[in-house]
Parts: sequence; C-alpha cells; structure tokens
Amino acid sequence: MTQGSVTNGMQRQKITFKCTSNDTNPIAVSGDAPELGRWDASAALEMQCQKFPQGGCEWTAVVELPLGSTLEYKFIKRSGNGVLWESGFNHRHTVIPGAYTISDAFRE
Repeated sequence: MTQGSVTNGMQRQKITFKCTSNDTNPIAVSGDAPELGRWDASAALEMQCQKFPQGGCEWTAVVELPLGSTLEYKFIKRSGNGVLWESGFNHRHTVIPGAYTISDAFRE
C-alpha cells in the first residue's frame, strides 16, 4: 500500500486509527470529515477487531484524508442499546505527510 494518493487534484494521506476497548462491542470513528460520516453515526468509519487473549479488542481502520485538513472525531461503540459516544472532548488532528497511526483507548 502507498502512503497516500491524489483525488480530484487533492493530495490525500493514509491514516490508521486504532482504539482499544475492554469489550468486543463494535467500534467506529465518527467525525466532521465526509470519510468519517460527518457526525452521522450510521455513516461512521467501521473498524476491525483484533481480540486480546485477556478479553477486549484493539480496533483498527485505515482511511485516506486530505493532506493539510484538520478534523475532529470521536470513537463510537455500537451495542444492542444503540450507539455510545465516547466521553470527553472531541479528538482533533491535522493530517500531515507520512504514514502514521492515531492510537487511543475508548473513553467510557
């Protein structure tokens, strides 16, 4: 995989999101960028689970975002009771050149 691409004349950078959780309820990334669903939980970027032997998961998703853009996002957890948005302030990130990973733990 390459580190990024060009779409409609705009450079894009590949970013890996990682989020750890104590359970296996599905996690997604929702944010103000179109690639993250524009805060619509039903359109959020789905993540894949790598289960921990002791329980819980590390959730991972890869997305390409416009280089130089600043985004706000939160991780959301899906369950039979609906969607749980992580607590606290929004995460904020500016997309810079180079392959990298944004890692965090789900804030209950």
